[in-house]
Amino acid sequence: MLWSLNAEIAESSPRHQHEIFEFVLCRGSGGRLFTDDGEIEFRSSRTILVPPNIPHRFSFGEGEIGRLKIVCAPPEDLPRYLSPTQVALVNGLGAAGVTMADHPDKELCLSQLSDMITDGFGNDDVRTEQLKWSAANLLLALHAQARHLAQDHSVYRHRGKIQDIVTWIENNLKEDLTIEQAASLFGLSRSLLTREFRLHTGRSFVDYCNVRRVQKAATLLVTEFGSVTQAALESGFSNLSHFHRQFKMYFGLTPAAFRRKVAEDGGLSFRL
Repeated sequence: MLWSLNAEIAESSPRHQHEIFEFVLCRGSGGRLFTDDGEIEFRSSRTILVPPNIPHRFSFGEGEIGRLKIVCAPPEDLPRYLSPTQVALVNGLGAAGVTMADHPDKELCLSQLSDMITDGFGNDDVRTEQLKWSAANLLLALHAQARHLAQDHSVYRHRGKIQDIVTWIENNLKEDLTIEQAASLFGLSRSLLTREFRLHTGRSFVDYCNVRRVQKAATLLVTEFGSVTQAALESGFSNLSHFHRQFKMYFGLTPAAFRRKVAEDGGLSFRL
């Protein structure tokens, strides 16, 4: 989910850090952001991306007011709403630490996109949530573009091969897939594949396989008339206890409860 607010801030904040990406759009000048690496002034049409677990604080002098749009997102949500390439973009930005970009000729565009991300703390319907993520993705793309994170940046060096591996996973979900198999088949070392796969998908190899199997099982449960066991086996789960744990971890419901909820609601309430 995305958390967002428009704020006029005049009081300095204590030094803090959190396990989320924090994107700041400056809608006026006044105040600054302090990190261990220095300070960044809040200037009109400036964007700032603070990666997870980076200590920082907002500071305002006498008479200063910061007019900010702040958008926050947990890293674990990125693969649910962004493509692998988009996840790689955000992770590439995050690897650079706190980044700043100025957009003097895109003030109106930035304002319109940020207004599409309505203020609040999640709990939106699926369509609204997808719209907000689409706007956030465009804001991040503009930030990256201004930071000159071009398509030939090192973060994209292994993009094609990771996309091939993702396709291979999709075509073989029923098999017992291992990262060693993938590394051997696609000519990468295990350590390189481990690092690059997480960078481009936001998940470990095992976690990605489990999530895709759970998503496939959910689709089968609401489109087919077979049993829960059949859905599990068709999705690549041979251990039913493991399937139930993974499914509930992802959807917050058991497979049977998920099927009932969809039937009662008359449609899908989840992004599959």
